[in-house]
Parts: sequence; structure tokens; C-alpha cells
Amino acid sequence: MKKLIKGLLMALTMFTIIPMPYVEWDDDGAKNMMKFYPVIGLIVGAIWMGIYYLLNLLNCSIILKSILLMIVPFIITGMLHLDGFMDVCDAILSRRDKEEKLRILKDSATGAFAVVSLVILFFIQFGTMYSFIEKGINPVALILIPIVSRSVVAYLLLSKPTIKQSSLGAYFKKGTNIIDRSILLISLILAFLAAYIFIGYKGMFMVGIMGIAITLATEKCIKEFGGISGDVAGFALVKGEIAGLLILSIIF
Repeated sequence: MKKLIKGLLMALTMFTIIPMPYVEWDDDGAKNMMKFYPVIGLIVGAIWMGIYYLLNLLNCSIILKSILLMIVPFIITGMLHLDGFMDVCDAILSRRDKEEKLRILKDSATGAFAVVSLVILFFIQFGTMYSFIEKGINPVALILIPIVSRSVVAYLLLSKPTIKQSSLGAYFKKGTNIIDRSILLISLILAFLAAYIFIGYKGMFMVGIMGIAITLATEKCIKEFGGISGDVAGFALVKGEIAGLLILSIIF
């Protein structure tokens, strides 16, 4: 039990900016981190929905609500996944050979392709949040989206080959087994059922589209880089969440 709690605290420390008690990192805790990735999504989603209701109470304009809500998940996660999204966009859009793309992926400098991709992402994020609020879509979706994205991303991270140069990707996989992957699949199934209960068939469609978007993004990166990494996981997660918001804003 102590190892599980340690894994949860390590996951919260790694994937959010929420203050946590200090724990010394070790392999026993690290191998349990991915089990709790959907829990991280639940926490991020609960805060996201809570801020949604708070902004309603404050009677903010729809434009201000949209701007604040679109950046909430990025702030809670310390821009971690957004950083991965930008790095991958820089590498893939460079259209160089595999070795050069891997070099760009690991380069800490921010290139033009990353900036342009970020601007496009923010425009789409704003538009989808505006539609989400305007159409009065059930805010429970704001909880489900981070859970689904993290369940699928973590499952793929543990199942797919890791980029040889990615020490972080290998670190998360070390010591994991079928139990970890089963927990992630169960989390995804529960999110799928919750989407049907609270949003109906459109919610189930949202989960399906998110799963497809994340899988396609991951497979694209495996083709380009030869495997998955922490940056690739962040890229796929961002793509999946924007796909979820986008499909809801279209079908409602």
C-alpha cells in the first residue's frame, strides 16, 4: 500500500503543479505511476469543471470564460504536455530524415513550427471552448476528457516500443506489466460508460474519437521516430483532448 501511495504522490508531483508532500523518488514508486495516470486526469478534470462553475457564478462573459477555461488544463499540468506537443510538431514538420528529427525532438530550443502549431492549437481550443459553453454541453465532459486521454496515452506508452534515446519513456515502463495495462483499460471502459450515462451516445462517440486521434498520433510518431517517448505521449494527449472538445462542439 505504501508503494502505491508513493506512486500516486510521485505521479501528482510529476504531472501536476499541485503541492504534494516530499517523497524520495525510486523505482518502486515509479513503476506504479502509470496506474494512477487516469486518477491524475480525474483530478485535472474535477478542477476544470469546478472552475467552469465558478466562472458561471461570477457571471463572466462567454469570451472570458472561453479564454480561461482553455488554459486551465495546461496550467494545472505545468505546461508539461504542451511542451511535448511543441517539440514533436517541431520535429515532424521539419520534414528531415529520422536522425535529424530525433535531434530536433531532443533540442530544447523552440522552432518556428512549434510556435505556429501552438497558435493554431490555441485558436482551435478557444473556438471549441466557446462552442462548448454556448451550446451548454454537460460540463461532466470536462472531467471525462482528461481521464480518457490519460488512460489511452498511458496504455500506448506501456504497450508500444520506446524511442531508444528516450530515458523517460523507458523509466515509466520499467517494472510495469499486464496489471498496469488492465487497470488503464478498466479506467477507459468506466469513462466510456460514464460518458453514455451523462452525455448519451454523443459522449460515447467523443470517447471513440479521442481514442482514434490519440492512437493515430502515436502511430505517426512511431513511424517518424521509431518509438514513443514522454514528448510523444504529451503530443498525443494534447491531440486527443482537442479532438474530444472539437467533436463535442460539432455534434451538439
